[in-house]
Amino acid sequence: MSSVSRPGKSHASRSSQSASAWKDLPRRLFTVAIGVPSLILLLRVHLTSWLFFEGAHLLCLIEWQSLVPSSVAHADKENYDSLDTSAANQNASRTPRHTRQNVLSSVFHDNWRSLSDLERFQFLVFAVFSLAITILPTSAISMVSMFGGITLRFTPYFSPLQHCHSQSINALQTIQHYQFGLIYISFGFHFLLRICRDGGPSHIGFLLFIVWMSDTGALMFGRLLKQNSDCNGHATNHTYLGPLLSFLKSISPGKTLPGLCGALITGPLSAVVYPLDDLFHSRKIILLQVSFFHVTNHIIQKGFVGILLSIAGIVGDLAESSVKRMSGKKDSSELLPGHGGVVDRFDSLFTAGIVYYYCVLA
Repeated sequence: MSSVSRPGKSHASRSSQSASAWKDLPRRLFTVAIGVPSLILLLRVHLTSWLFFEGAHLLCLIEWQSLVPSSVAHADKENYDSLDTSAANQNASRTPRHTRQNVLSSVFHDNWRSLSDLERFQFLVFAVFSLAITILPTSAISMVSMFGGITLRFTPYFSPLQHCHSQSINALQTIQHYQFGLIYISFGFHFLLRICRDGGPSHIGFLLFIVWMSDTGALMFGRLLKQNSDCNGHATNHTYLGPLLSFLKSISPGKTLPGLCGALITGPLSAVVYPLDDLFHSRKIILLQVSFFHVTNHIIQKGFVGILLSIAGIVGDLAESSVKRMSGKKDSSELLPGHGGVVDRFDSLFTAGIVYYYCVLA
């Protein structure tokens, strides 16, 4: 009798896992369907768009401080690999309301009290230079980021903080973490603000729609094909794609090749159906102008930009995944239930925004 009941139990187990895996999908679709039009209305005014992105920037800086690499991350690497994304999202959805309201306080205030004077000073240096990069002209951000990185490198040697030098075991990792943040987060928000200013709500809406739909496509394709593979009782192995799959898994165990393909499919399709045919009438897409053919068809132009943004978004997502892996965390925070933190929502935009600006608006 027990041997007969096992298949039913395994089938029920797979069904419950499938249901929990798709539980957060409606929230993601709601973000795209409601969030993008709402943001377009918000970003129509220069002041409100600046306040929105700088507010998100500040939240990302706070979360970035909580993602500083630690020796605990390396000790818990095996535990990290065994984490289930759907289970983590399910636990986040069951978080009490009063706990969610205190997430930001726990991310910053509790961590701040546990930091040494040196670590606090390093974060303040990082935050000041990061905000400066978003405000200053594009021609100055390379110089500011260079001096910001040098200042961070000098922080352990300032005389009031030299007594902390021996106490900071991961001082070099912390410095490198903030130096990468100056490039990844600060440059990302700088060009998002430039797109708002130079392109207006139409261009920033186009960018947000493509990147978020590409993320949603990666999620749907990855989970759907993984579910079918589990139901068939085997996983498809492609030896010629082995190195790429190994690379993805080494950064984030949850990344799959179907998810990668899903992002590359939904990105261009979303760009083509975006309801603004005259978006590129007065613009020249650099990479199409230097090619062998002078492409003037706006559908092809939008599809090509969609592919570029999807690739750039994948790179940005993998970059943040590598940071979270070093810190031993699954999400940057629990500030957005079902989505993770603010950095988790902007990771693809950091790289896609730079690509969009230089290919379309520069």
